Amino acid sequence: MKTIREEARDVEVRGEYDVLVVGGGPAGIAASMAAAREGAHTLLIERHGFLGGMGTAGMVGSFCGFFTTGRQQKVIVGGIAATLLERLKERQGVSEKGVSKVDPRIASLRFNPEVLKVTVEQLAAENRVTLLFHTFVVDVLWEKQQNRLAGVIVENKSGRSAMLAKVIIDASGDGDVAARAGVPFEYGDGKGGAQALTTIFRLLNVEQDKLKDLTMPRVKEILGEAKKTGRYSFNRVDGIINPALPAGMVTINISSIPDLCALDAFDLTRAEMEGRRQAYEYVRAFREYLPGFEGADICTLAPQVGIRETRRIAGEYVLQEEDVLKGRKFDDGIALGAWPVEIHDPVTRGVKWGFIEKEDDYYSIPVRCLIPQKIENLLVAGRCISASHVAQASTRVIAPALALGEAAGTLSALSWRSKGTVRGVAAEVVQAALRQHGAVLEA
Repeated sequence: MKTIREEARDVEVRGEYDVLVVGGGPAGIAASMAAAREGAHTLLIERHGFLGGMGTAGMVGSFCGFFTTGRQQKVIVGGIAATLLERLKERQGVSEKGVSKVDPRIASLRFNPEVLKVTVEQLAAENRVTLLFHTFVVDVLWEKQQNRLAGVIVENKSGRSAMLAKVIIDASGDGDVAARAGVPFEYGDGKGGAQALTTIFRLLNVEQDKLKDLTMPRVKEILGEAKKTGRYSFNRVDGIINPALPAGMVTINISSIPDLCALDAFDLTRAEMEGRRQAYEYVRAFREYLPGFEGADICTLAPQVGIRETRRIAGEYVLQEEDVLKGRKFDDGIALGAWPVEIHDPVTRGVKWGFIEKEDDYYSIPVRCLIPQKIENLLVAGRCISASHVAQASTRVIAPALALGEAAGTLSALSWRSKGTVRGVAAEVVQAALRQHGAVLEA
């Protein structure tokens, strides 16, 4: 590979913080708020011009993972996530609990991505979190001892600069900071493949009263027939079609973009283009084959292709498939999960579901999954935590990400206050602090 050598240069230090959070998705939002409420001077860095991650940039539109799977559908995520729901309700930005078209055991909440953007910004401001948008982390800085980070190098419209911090939380989704720091990780299924990407889009001019009959099996049957005509170039037919907020819109989660790596800029570019192409192909088929969609048209394409899986950072413990499906509870658990294993298979273009063995059961996620190997002042939160390929297909959704972020932020502040390491804070201390703020650690 041809290379050039960059000229050495001095980089201005633009800020010094107690806790620095990279990534403004659900995990990063909760992490920064939790750290700041514990008194830590906290900076949250985000590459978009708004917060919310896949909930806004990816336009997911549904809060998954708040409830157990079964007839009881018990709430298993509280704390900052519960506060967020309250604020969204005040703005009519979130629905009541609804039963999924995938399976009646599954419940979720629909939300308005635009309302979410404003709501989380206001919550961050109330908690005195400093925000920095349109900024990429491009490198890490080390303290003299090579097991502690001193900060990060960032690039944005202001140029190149350094941000220093006592503790860093990688909530980038892709584990960018941990990877640059040399922490071991696994990509996707460990064999070069990862869950398919999806560009979510929203439609207008749909006859809403006809949506109730469009179950997932029915959609699969109808689109399967459309595909057989050879007039449409798409592969996935088992998509999810849901009424959206604000009322009158319909969210479509159906495109499948396999075999492209979201860590490669050229692949990511091709994925963005392919997702938009598929969206218009689906709309052509919807107009002809789906009842009520005769006059449908795209009103919004997600600003970013939806990413389900890239790096999973190697931590002190790797959450396993068996831990999830058997509902294992850990003594050092700091968050709960119950969302089914949901794998968007890049080969079949379909979705594989796996449910926890006992109805309305749940598993806990140990704090060790947030602590990367080798480094003493770095944590990870969100979809890049230490978990197997299959286990991550359950932990990656929004509600657990909020809970994991709150735990990471709490631990980071406790570590900063004690002037020790993230490993040096006892799990029961973190658990006590989380319970004090309404987190759910048993249900």
